[in-house]
Amino acid sequence: MNGTVLAILCARIGSDRYPGKVLANVSGRTVLEHVVRRLKQAKSVSEVVIATSDKDKDNPICELAVKLKIPLFRGDEYNVAERMYGAYYAFHQSEPFIFRAMSDSPFLDWQALDEAVTIMLARNWDFVLPLTFEADPVYGAGLFPWSVRCWKDIYAHSSGEETEHVGMWLRRNLDKWDYGLRDLPHWTFRPYRLELDTKPDLELIKAIYSAWGKDEPPPLRWVVTWMDKHPGIHALNAHIAEKTGTYTSYTQAEIDGWKSDYAGREVVWSDVAGLIGDVRDSKEAVYRCEKCGGNLVALSIRKGDLQTKCIRCGKKRTFYAVKPRRVA
Repeated sequence: MNGTVLAILCARIGSDRYPGKVLANVSGRTVLEHVVRRLKQAKSVSEVVIATSDKDKDNPICELAVKLKIPLFRGDEYNVAERMYGAYYAFHQSEPFIFRAMSDSPFLDWQALDEAVTIMLARNWDFVLPLTFEADPVYGAGLFPWSVRCWKDIYAHSSGEETEHVGMWLRRNLDKWDYGLRDLPHWTFRPYRLELDTKPDLELIKAIYSAWGKDEPPPLRWVVTWMDKHPGIHALNAHIAEKTGTYTSYTQAEIDGWKSDYAGREVVWSDVAGLIGDVRDSKEAVYRCEKCGGNLVALSIRKGDLQTKCIRCGKKRTFYAVKPRRVA
C-alpha cells in the first residue's frame, strides 16, 4: 500500500462565502498546512501536490507551498479537472491511484483513505464508495481515490459544471467501472459540520484544535468523540446551510440510478465501530441486528441520532449522538 496514491490538493484564495479561508490561522498554522499534514499521515500517499490557479491573487498559496517544500502546479482557475490533469502529468511517477484532496477539509480522515486503498488493491477496484442511505457521513470521512484509468476518463469526458466539481461525471456513469461499497463505521454519521466555508466554521475548527492541544493532527474519530461529549460546540456553525453535497448536487433520478447500480455491487462491511448511547462500557463492539444478527447500515439522521436498518430483516435501531438522559 505504501506509495500508491498521488494526492492533489486543490486550493484557491477565491471563495464566495469566505475568501482566503485556506490561509486562515488555526493554532499557529494555516488551514492549508493542516490539510497537508493530515495527508502526510496517510501511509498510502507517496506525494502531496498543491494545485492552484495561475492568477496573481493565488500567489500567497504558491509562497506557502515553497515554504512547506510541497510540489506546486498552477493552471486554470475554474477548470479543476484540467488543473488536476496538469498536476498529474507534471508529478506522476508510478502511483496507480489519484486522490483529489479538498483544501476546506481540516479534519480529513487519513485512516479512511488508507483503508479504502487497501480494499481497492485487494479487489482490483477503480474506487470504493461509502454505503449510505439518505445521509452523508461527516465531512472528511469516507474518502477514496480513483484509479489512474478512471481519472483519465473523468478528465476526458467532464464538461460544464463537471470540470469544476470533479467527480460529478463519475457519479453519473457508475456502471462503467469496477467498484464496490464500504459500510463506514457508524461513528462517522453525525450532524456535525466539519468543513470550512464561513467564519463560524472557522470558530468551530479553532475550538477543536485548541481542545486537542497536541502538535500532531487529531484523528477524525477523536474529533467526533469530543464533539459528542460537548454538544454545545455544534451550535457554533449548525445554522450554516450546505450548498453542495452528495444528495443536494444531483437529481433524484441520478440518485435512484446509484441505488440501482449499488444493488449488484460487493459490500465490504465494517465489523467494529465506536458509538455512545447504546454502547456505554465498551469503546468498540460488533454492531449487529438484535433480532437476526444481520449487518446494520445507515438510514438517516434525525435530530442528531443515527437511524440504522438491518440489511437482512429490516429491523431498525437508533444510535444516539448524545446519551439520552434517564428520567427518574
